[in-house]
Amino acid sequence: MFGLIALAAFWAVAIRLWMLDGPKIPLVFIALWALGFLVFPMLHWSGYVFLAFECILSVVLLLVERYKSM
Repeated sequence: MFGLIALAAFWAVAIRLWMLDGPKIPLVFIALWALGFLVFPMLHWSGYVFLAFECILSVVLLLVERYKSM
C-alpha cells in the first residue's frame, strides 16, 4: 500500500516538475529511481530498502519542486 503511494507521489511530482521547469532535474531523479530499481534486487536487498529510497527521492523531488515554484 505505502509503495503505491510513494510510487504515485514520485511520478506525479516528477511529471509536474517536468512541465514547470523542463526535463533536466526530473531526468536525474528518474535515472536515480531506475538505478535503484535495477541495483537493489541485484544486491538481494529487501524491497523495503527500495521503498525507503523511493520515499527519499520523492521527498527531495517535492522539495525541489516547491523551491522552483516559489
